[in-house]
Amino acid sequence: MRAWASRCAALFRRGKLDRELDDELRAHLEMLTEEHRRRGMSADEARQAALREFGGVTQVRETVRLCEGWPVVENLRRDVSYALRQVRRAPGFAAVVVLTLALGIGATTAIFTLVYSTLLRPLPYPQADRIVALHDVRLHGVATGGLMSVPRFFDLRARSRSFAALGFFYFDHPTLIVGEHLPVAVQAAGANADFWKVFGIRPLLGRTFDERDDAPNVPDAVVLSYEGWQKFFAGDPHAVGRQVTLEQKAATVVGVMPQSFTVPSGIDLWRPAHFVPDNWTTYRGEGTRFVNVYGRLRPVVSVAEAQNDLQRIGEQLRREYPGSDGVWQFSTDSLRQERYGNLRPALMTLLMASALLLLIACINVANLLLSRATARRREVALRRTLGASATRMTAQFLTESAVLGLLGGAAGVASALALVHGVAPRLPGRLGLPGAVTMNWPVALISLAVSLATGVAFGLAPALEGCRVELNTAMKRGEARLGGAGGNKLRGVLVALQVGLSLVLLVGATLLGTSLWRLVNRQLGFEPDHLLMFSVSLPWNASASATKGFYVGVQEGIEALPGVTAVGQIDAPPTVDWHLRSNYDADWLPRTTGQPAINAEVRSIGGNYAGAMRIPLVAGRMFVAADMNTKLAPLMVNEALVGRYLPSGNPVGRHLLLGSEAHEIVGVLANVRGTAGPLAAAAGPEVYWPSEWHGGVPNRYFVLRTTTPPELTIRAVREVVHDADPLQGIGHVTTMDQLLDKAVAQPRLNLAVVASFAGIALVLACVGIYGVVSFFVVQRTQEIGVRMALGASRREIGLLFVRRALTTAIVGLAGGTIAALALTRLIASQLYGVKADDPWVYAASVLALLVPVIAATLRPAWKAASVNPVEALRAD
Repeated sequence: MRAWASRCAALFRRGKLDRELDDELRAHLEMLTEEHRRRGMSADEARQAALREFGGVTQVRETVRLCEGWPVVENLRRDVSYALRQVRRAPGFAAVVVLTLALGIGATTAIFTLVYSTLLRPLPYPQADRIVALHDVRLHGVATGGLMSVPRFFDLRARSRSFAALGFFYFDHPTLIVGEHLPVAVQAAGANADFWKVFGIRPLLGRTFDERDDAPNVPDAVVLSYEGWQKFFAGDPHAVGRQVTLEQKAATVVGVMPQSFTVPSGIDLWRPAHFVPDNWTTYRGEGTRFVNVYGRLRPVVSVAEAQNDLQRIGEQLRREYPGSDGVWQFSTDSLRQERYGNLRPALMTLLMASALLLLIACINVANLLLSRATARRREVALRRTLGASATRMTAQFLTESAVLGLLGGAAGVASALALVHGVAPRLPGRLGLPGAVTMNWPVALISLAVSLATGVAFGLAPALEGCRVELNTAMKRGEARLGGAGGNKLRGVLVALQVGLSLVLLVGATLLGTSLWRLVNRQLGFEPDHLLMFSVSLPWNASASATKGFYVGVQEGIEALPGVTAVGQIDAPPTVDWHLRSNYDADWLPRTTGQPAINAEVRSIGGNYAGAMRIPLVAGRMFVAADMNTKLAPLMVNEALVGRYLPSGNPVGRHLLLGSEAHEIVGVLANVRGTAGPLAAAAGPEVYWPSEWHGGVPNRYFVLRTTTPPELTIRAVREVVHDADPLQGIGHVTTMDQLLDKAVAQPRLNLAVVASFAGIALVLACVGIYGVVSFFVVQRTQEIGVRMALGASRREIGLLFVRRALTTAIVGLAGGTIAALALTRLIASQLYGVKADDPWVYAASVLALLVPVIAATLRPAWKAASVNPVEALRAD
């Protein structure tokens, strides 16, 4: 143990030990010298005799060092020191290697930061693995985003034995007035008291609401999100206890949540739902299906046991309420899957692309190191002649590559940190939330470990090739230029790999680009240009007459604005996340008890909605003013409903049945994309109701078509709404072009990243081709002179090198095509309007890669053809 401790201590005081050893050796030599002088020798003779008797001082010093320290650590320290001297000796070469690695490692680190932040990092909730998202899943037909009906939630809470707490939230858009400020439409969530128990997060200030706040007919309590606290109270620590007006009623701010709590994301405040089971017993229809439900499992209950419990409850409800609950079943997802599951395919695609880029960068560096190893063959031969073993030289080469790898890794991590810091707030969806994507120590340490591993990996082949030296041949002057045939073959293989991997990235980028182009340019069913929209939310308890009067006044006021050509209303425009479906029977289809004939998305429209959106009227007529006062509201349907349920007939004049009520179909509108799902999804059946029928819905979007830029109309619109009701504000102010941009933000991000990686890979592949051909030209200068002396033309010399480079590139393209066919199937789910094996995409990608590769080959080939044969034959 003392020896082990002494060796460890020697690692940290090597300088002092070396000085002590030198003093000790000097003392021994002086003693021997003095002894020989006493025997009658001169000073020089005594010194020489003492040295002969003592032995080699250097060997003794090395032997003592081995006994005092750890030989492996000592050798590593020396190798690192020598590697750093090599970096200083050739700064240009080191800079190219470090920059190449920084590109690969920086890209991989940035993408891995996205993956770690979403799919790996612990969620910021106590025992987050015990929290599950509960969904209502339709056993057949179209689902509604997992939303649960309020009666089913109360049934679940009353019958479940698996959950310690069950909470829900629903989105709300009330109007908030703070102090003397103007009314503001806010993003809010209504929740029950157990919602806070599920997540177990303590508020930053104040408290959350409890069962007393959740009771009906009590004043509202408001819990602010961190963003809402900053927006409405400028971070005032005394905001708790302040009185505000929420939906024209007094409410009290009782708490502020920390910035890390984002359930749901992007809201300003939470308010109590005030829901009790007694108020939800008479109606169980689709209109009650709007809550998102979460549960915290009891300590001894597993997810599988909870799912079995949900299965039992679902079967009970299907038997008890076959008309409303017969096609529904509960299911669970982990909280991480519920929040980020839809991002997993895209993130895995980006991670795979970054790994390919890193591999290409490593291959490029390996090629550079191979060329350098060939240039250092004489150095290796000299060191081997002086006694260095092949193992020792291999370790030296690997240490040099590891040092370069760590330098490239440090530069890559720094660049990734800057990239994440600058780009993260602009990422789409949940990725752009504050704190959602951040780089931390685990990511940085993993990246540096990958840098070290890649350093060893790309340095292994050059190290083995560099140490495979014929000492006699290598020590002869000029012979190094003619050697290294094995290294040339390896360089060719590495370049072929670069070209193949670059083709994989290029094919991926081309597929994603083609998919995005076809997604954006497909017919939408409406014209998005010059469309402005905003939302208005009246209180839910507003009277029918007040609701109708307000919306009629706003409609007429906006229609009178200059530059406005058409105004319409709808409860949710295309691309807005909104799920509201209903079941119908039809007078042309047979009726089956408990099994409605038609299930369709429901929308309420008013004003000149179709005219503002420029949705074609396919058959029948639009709603008219007389329709608003009829006993049974008339309906309009879309082409998808007609094509599915009445493919060979005309639905105008026929009826959709709700119970005993028969609603006449008066018109058919063209299909509109993005109504109840992503833009890539096919349009499904839709039923349109008149929004003003018997007062209509209190929450609506207005859609304005203008002849001027839509943004110029916003101020006038605010004044119109304020004149109609000074207590109302407008929200969700945006243009349809902005909504469409948001809808394709994730595909656009995928394309931008993969296309950037493909561009970098293409540059690296061209650099690799250029470097290899240039190296061949330098190596074979004498051979070129001999060929030209024997009659070869300059054209033949140039074609010799072009042919060799193209052979390597074609081999790489063939392998890359096979790899792309296998790997691009992984992104098939993210493609729209294009197949993963589209031959035109592959042909275009091969051509796009081959052209710059040929260009990179021509310059060194021309240089070879321009060699002066006389000078070439005189060269060493």
